[in-house]
Amino acid sequence: MDKKKAVIVGGGFGGVKAALELQKNKKLDVILVSDNPNFEYYPGLHKLVGVSEHAVVSIPLATIFKNKNVTVILEKVMGIDGDKKTVTTSSQTISAEFIVVAVGSQTEYFGISGLKEMAFGLKSVAQAMELRAHVEEMFQKHAKADKAEAVMGLHMVVVGAGPNGTDLAGELASFGRMLAKKYAIPETMMTIDLVEGAPRVLPMMSENVSMRVMKRLQRLGVDVLCNRDLRKEEGWTVEFADMKIGAKTLVWTAGITTNELVKNIPGLILGKKNRIAVDDYLQPKKTDGSSIQNVFIVGDAADTKFSGLAQTAITDGSFVANAVQSRLANKELKKYVPQPIAYNIGVGPRWSVFVMGTFEFFGILAYAMRSLIDTRFFLSILPVGEVWKLYFKK
Repeated sequence: MDKKKAVIVGGGFGGVKAALELQKNKKLDVILVSDNPNFEYYPGLHKLVGVSEHAVVSIPLATIFKNKNVTVILEKVMGIDGDKKTVTTSSQTISAEFIVVAVGSQTEYFGISGLKEMAFGLKSVAQAMELRAHVEEMFQKHAKADKAEAVMGLHMVVVGAGPNGTDLAGELASFGRMLAKKYAIPETMMTIDLVEGAPRVLPMMSENVSMRVMKRLQRLGVDVLCNRDLRKEEGWTVEFADMKIGAKTLVWTAGITTNELVKNIPGLILGKKNRIAVDDYLQPKKTDGSSIQNVFIVGDAADTKFSGLAQTAITDGSFVANAVQSRLANKELKKYVPQPIAYNIGVGPRWSVFVMGTFEFFGILAYAMRSLIDTRFFLSILPVGEVWKLYFKK
């Protein structure tokens, strides 16, 4: 019997999970297409801009799919035709019976003047390493500078007090103190501002969580400025509605939209953040009211209740793998039900907040749980020996 073909677009959480599940089915040839040779563990990116001695943030796709029934194609995807069941890359067009769209998200700048050109991001390993190198360069450059120049050069602004922004601000504070000691600069020369447009940090959480995280940030030396909206970024000055800040480092974590590839899929309904409207089986809805059969949307690209989180993408990848296998076996598909999620948000080294429903706890125990969650995920995609190498190989 000829095998059916499943093409997965994207090598993030949802794509990798779907590929690992689907490759177990002997009736399928599984192809994963990505323009990145590595799977990047985004929840760990902040550690690259902190004081952690060892941060596991990047794993080659070749390692994940070693000895697996998955063909990895490292090319940029130019377009997807759901009706024709084709994926067009920079060099070829691939036809398949099933397509899984797991393209993730990218930064949204909202048309703010100068922001895209001047601000640092935190959506990839490359961006995190660029930011780290820049911050150390600022300390090195201003070690012998006069006071006024040093104060501006060591002023860092993080815009967006969601999970990424709070995590990063806490790490930058610790990293900055380490660099101040290294270059013999008084810590008081350094300023870190965390700016948020909402009335409080982590506005999606309870007021108790916001208050505890605010206190933690202040203990770390982070200045928190709420109810502030960024207007303009020029590299030397950062302009808000009520003030200008002199700073040479601005990190933008406040805007996210779905990968621009979704705009190259004809006939879809795009909602908030360009997420694709889906039916009860994560198949994309068309403007005529129908759904594109055997095309599935997972993770950040799907307009579902908890879209945008890694754990949702993993759940989606597993759900879609089961849906494809049900189709192969001519079984009825189960309906998609969004799964309850838990948040574990770091705020500087060895401290985090864990939230599940109304249950909340804070501190080093929550951080230990976060470390266990990381390890559990790595064990779900790699053999034990490979996970050991991730943590202990020098």
